[in-house]
Amino acid sequence: IPNAADFSMVEKFHTDGFDPEEYRRGLGLEDKFVITYIGVHGLANHLIQLIDAAALLEETRIVFQLIGSGAQKEMLQAEVKTRNLKNVIFRDAVPKADVFKYILASDVGASVLKKAEIFKTIYSNKTFDYMACKKPVLLAIDGVSRILIEEADCGFYVEPENSFLIAEKAKELLNLPTATLNKIGENGFLFAKKNFDRE
Repeated sequence: IPNAADFSMVEKFHTDGFDPEEYRRGLGLEDKFVITYIGVHGLANHLIQLIDAAALLEETRIVFQLIGSGAQKEMLQAEVKTRNLKNVIFRDAVPKADVFKYILASDVGASVLKKAEIFKTIYSNKTFDYMACKKPVLLAIDGVSRILIEEADCGFYVEPENSFLIAEKAKELLNLPTATLNKIGENGFLFAKKNFDRE
């Protein structure tokens, strides 16, 4: 088993009556299309590709929410400030249990890495978190991670470090009917439940 999805935490939120829409309103994102990245802000993640994509999406209601810490976070924040981008939100790293609150209150989960041969062998942890939360995946990682979401029919692959394609795919996701987004998210949940349940 190369990786796994933790359904226990997500199920806890459902049984505790967690309201994603209310949480989203509390974050001031109720009128936005939220694409959330959870994880390290390091060299390997190359999150500048999301910043570059955000610069192409300023006229839309798409927002990139980046949650976590890492060696490149200050550089990324400075870049967003220099470009005066209003559609990128940085949040500090949060405990694993709280991660799911942000994912559940988002529209799409993003998994991205630098364009490198070695990353074609990697199953991205966060992809499984998005699947457990029934969220479509925007994936900029080639190789086994791409095969995973294509088999599960739970998201969309874009070429890593191609910010134009990331922006185009984000717009495509924005324009999909809610029912279609929900179906894509459900596909991922069912596939992960069947093949990658941590239990």
